[in-house]
Amino acid sequence: MVDGVFAIISNAGHSQNTMYSSRTENASSLSAICTENSVTRRLPMSLPSIHQFAEKVALISDVSSPAGRAVAIQLALNGAYVVGVSPKGDEAAARLADELAELGTLARSVSADVWTDEGARTAAAEVGSAFGRLDILVNCLKFVPESSFFEISEPALSEALMRNIGPAVFLTRSVLDLMKPRPRPRIVNIAAASGSVGNLVFEAAQAGLRSLTRDLSRTLPESFRVNCVEFAAADRNAGIEGEKLHPTTRITEPDDVARAVLFLLSSESKAVNGNVMTLG
Repeated sequence: MVDGVFAIISNAGHSQNTMYSSRTENASSLSAICTENSVTRRLPMSLPSIHQFAEKVALISDVSSPAGRAVAIQLALNGAYVVGVSPKGDEAAARLADELAELGTLARSVSADVWTDEGARTAAAEVGSAFGRLDILVNCLKFVPESSFFEISEPALSEALMRNIGPAVFLTRSVLDLMKPRPRPRIVNIAAASGSVGNLVFEAAQAGLRSLTRDLSRTLPESFRVNCVEFAAADRNAGIEGEKLHPTTRITEPDDVARAVLFLLSSESKAVNGNVMTLG
């Protein structure tokens, strides 16, 4: 189900050069927006990099998370058409929509629980209806259970595994038909680094996400590149254990995560497949 359209500012008759110019001119306004909201304080990628993302369609599984938000903004600035998924009832995606509208980007927002098969199909159907293709998938939705390893119930364990691994399974599967015809389809999974959140069940789920990344890189067609970025960050959904960070773990800023993700999505990483990039 579509929550709303972020913005459609470009006319169909405009040339690609006009679009590139428009996005370059908007770089300063994005920098100001990001600085104000503490998302990213750095300038966008260089102009040659902008061209390789221009008119690529990207699906981000959770634009309400700091990392997902930063990735969505950088991709939008670099010319991509962003479809951002937001969990039901979250207002962060609406605020991001207003900011992207100021940039003159073409993007959409989808409200769906993509850790379920039905929700993933809803998101995929919106991409297919709006663009008929998909070049980029970024799985970044995470969930930290409130219960510890010693206290977690069977339903809570199932929910934790489903909400952490489910998006990478169901969403990836749902969009394959949209990605297979594309010349350079890219998938990046974003995971929490081992030891960064003190919840053993969550850690196990993130290990599963890293393993799924490697397996997908060997299973999908040769044109695909599937990689993972892992980093340490204080999770807003963390429970009692989640307040304790591993003493050797360094917190990574969302804009650093976004730049690592964009590298793995770019042509510069064409020889990288099935890898886990650790930040921090």
